[in-house]
Amino acid sequence: MSISSERNVGDILIIDLTREKVVKREVSPETVKRYLGGRGFNSKALFDMIPGRIDPLSPENVLALGNGTFAGTALPMTSRLHISTLSPLSGILGDGNAGGEFSAMLKFAGYEQIIVTGRAQKPKYVFIEDDEVEIRDAEDLWGLTTGETVDWLRDEHGDEVSVAGIGPAGENLVRFATTMVDKYHSGARGSGAVWGSKNLKAIAVIGTKGVEPADPERFYEMAKEDIDYFNRNEFVKRIYSVIGTHYGLIQWYPSWKYFQVPLSAEELPIGLRPQDLAEYEVGRTQCFSCPLACKDVYYLPSTGEYGTASEFESIYALGSNNCVTDTEAILRMEHMADEYGMDVMTLGDTIALARLLHEKGILSREELGGVSLEWGDAEGQIELIEMTAYRRGFGNKLAEGYRNFAKLYGEEALAYCYDVKGVNRGWYEVDFINGIFTLSHATSTRGADHLRGRSWAYWENDKLMDIEAVRRMLEADLPDYRKDPVGALIYGERACTLADSLGRCKGSINSWLQAVPLVWKYPVFKGTAMLLTAFTGMEFTEKDIIDATDRIYLTEMAFNVKQGIKKKHYDVKFPPEFTATERAKAQVRRHWELVDEYLRRRGCDVETAYPARETLEELGIGYVADEIEGKEFPEWDGPVREVA
Repeated sequence: MSISSERNVGDILIIDLTREKVVKREVSPETVKRYLGGRGFNSKALFDMIPGRIDPLSPENVLALGNGTFAGTALPMTSRLHISTLSPLSGILGDGNAGGEFSAMLKFAGYEQIIVTGRAQKPKYVFIEDDEVEIRDAEDLWGLTTGETVDWLRDEHGDEVSVAGIGPAGENLVRFATTMVDKYHSGARGSGAVWGSKNLKAIAVIGTKGVEPADPERFYEMAKEDIDYFNRNEFVKRIYSVIGTHYGLIQWYPSWKYFQVPLSAEELPIGLRPQDLAEYEVGRTQCFSCPLACKDVYYLPSTGEYGTASEFESIYALGSNNCVTDTEAILRMEHMADEYGMDVMTLGDTIALARLLHEKGILSREELGGVSLEWGDAEGQIELIEMTAYRRGFGNKLAEGYRNFAKLYGEEALAYCYDVKGVNRGWYEVDFINGIFTLSHATSTRGADHLRGRSWAYWENDKLMDIEAVRRMLEADLPDYRKDPVGALIYGERACTLADSLGRCKGSINSWLQAVPLVWKYPVFKGTAMLLTAFTGMEFTEKDIIDATDRIYLTEMAFNVKQGIKKKHYDVKFPPEFTATERAKAQVRRHWELVDEYLRRRGCDVETAYPARETLEELGIGYVADEIEGKEFPEWDGPVREVA
């Protein structure tokens, strides 16, 4: 099925690994209007296909890979591939997106989304070349790292092939194993373990059909405006394209010693400063259709290896949060995580939690089996990373991931676990940024997260990038977080939902200006509506976009309801030493006031946190209410396990 000239949208490819059967299904114009693409398509598929409280590593789970609407076009930064599943890390919605070439290549082949079901008897990979789709044996690939897998498939199918797949961590069902795209681009939250549970090593794709907008002259005129804006922006030229997310090391207060101390730029130890990382940089690289080149390419003299994308998250999680300051060791760990296919944030934070529990005597020396958990021990941490990827010794426990790891050691350990719905992002006081951090972590539909609305709610980096654009957005009725934190967060969540559905990168330095096309020129979502109209040939308004993002978000909330999420899981966690103070108690009361206000304005039942039928019917998805209304689902306590 070729791309429709009317809708410019490809087909859905449904791959049943149990039966080794492939089905192609057309996407209706109504689906595009209501769910846009990418994350929207994926979240609908998961809600429709996954029942409540199943084991995420069972054949009943579904793996969905969705292009963004604008994948493969010249609109800049629209190459993100959205990967969604029931997460084996958290037991709720687990999604993430990755850059690279895969999304564009899949679009060129004529597909909008891949849905994988069932479980193969033996290791398999899928090869797609335009209309031809084959499920092939992958026994020669099983056991290879992500880099070796891509090289093998390029030797087999040619250098133009783009690859999404897993490394040894996914094969070994490490609960925070990730989907890796083209070696270096990661989509997190445990999707790699789901690939492994299905005996699926990789999907390789070659597409040759191209993409043609319904109104190419108008679409490419606006795309060029967007590219020109970034090319002339001084902040982009000085920061984005020079140090990328290393900028965060001097602006975002990376945590030291398991979230105990936020480090200012002046407090950064030697080894963790941007200039220290720059000594290993040998070039810069970018994803398809991106003019920014935010990712570094680095060389490791001790091993002779090259890696890429040493981002802020890997430096803080593997470095400062574990008191490791050896620059090359941190880069080596980041490269190991890519090769084994593991999420660096959960990996680093779980090791840091283990160090803290050991320091407090909750985790005994006998439990460790001879490994070192001394703060700052870089060589010991390198050994732990390999043990985790292969589930060897103490690494088998770390492979369970943050909250599941803490559960192994009981309530005393869980008291130091600062997760929301099974996902880690450290802890913050409710007073910080008028409650935005704690509220955004509580309301994120994939567990605590900084990329679900938080940064956008208070224009974290837009103020530095283009303050005049922020003023124009406020004049266009964007809520001001200083007066209305709940309204500002809901708009931030809409911006992120939109970006994930369009396939737009939210930015190495998160911003409205990067996540929402043309927001620097038109009121909030008007520019995106104009682009969607020119691309699809269907009329889009700003209200259509708001309704679509709300429809997607509430579908995700309803999916989590089926997985046992109750209102109590929208909570906030502090270190036990702080929890008992009057200051903490006052902040908890303030947090729940914000949660109640959030649920009211999202159109949910304030007592249960279920999306209300009236709201769902207004959005045209009353069938979602039929699935959850009046039903009691077993309460969530992490992922279900068929075998303990």
